[in-house]
Amino acid sequence: MQTVGELLRAERLKKDLSIKDVESAISIRALYLNAIEEGNYGVIPGEVYVKGFIRNYATFLGLDPQQVMEIYRQNKGQVTESVPESSQQEEDPVSRPPQSGNAWFKWLGIAVVAAGIVAGVTWWSSGSQKPVPTPPPQSAAPKQPEQAMQQPAAQQPASNPTPSTQSALPVQPAAKVIVNVKYNSQCWTQVMADGKEIYEGIPKRGESLTWEAVNTLTAKFGNAGAVEVVYNGNAVGKIGGNGEVIVKTFTLTGITQ
Repeated sequence: MQTVGELLRAERLKKDLSIKDVESAISIRALYLNAIEEGNYGVIPGEVYVKGFIRNYATFLGLDPQQVMEIYRQNKGQVTESVPESSQQEEDPVSRPPQSGNAWFKWLGIAVVAAGIVAGVTWWSSGSQKPVPTPPPQSAAPKQPEQAMQQPAAQQPASNPTPSTQSALPVQPAAKVIVNVKYNSQCWTQVMADGKEIYEGIPKRGESLTWEAVNTLTAKFGNAGAVEVVYNGNAVGKIGGNGEVIVKTFTLTGITQ
């Protein structure tokens, strides 16, 4: 059966396109495109991103993304069925050679450790009988540490916001979470509103979408450089680079990774 990588590579070559051409068109790194064509999915960070990149790639080449994803699931199913048999053979204790040849080294190690313990006890017993030197008298300087401890606290500005406070937009709680995203290029997107998936797909260039949630809205972008975000009326702008996979969680009080 033809693999997803073979199908995509054949279609790319048929259209006389290089990996760099595809990278520039859909803003997915050449590293990930090569990994998909070679079936080396471990390079890509997560199953969700593997599927999103394959859909993006297939759509750009003019293929039906649903049919391509069905081939991907069939390929994955064949690999999964073959793994238990091989792993069982590797973990079969009957096929492993006996380890009795290491017994002599084990007892030798125990003897060496025991000898070291005896020597340590003897040294400690002889050394404990020596007179303990009297520590020199301390001067009246112990008050200096208290002054040193108080000084940094006085120098710290109370009004300086921490980095985590600066990253929270907005500070005042909102009535609900509203996120608007404008797409400057193709980007696979998945959106969860209050724990339920409300969108998954690849919007077109120039398209603008809006989602709402009562408490929490989480969005995954397969090409963060292609989107501009507006959160509760505040322009966030671009949230990452081209081909970068970004996950953002929007709440009533701010934005987190």
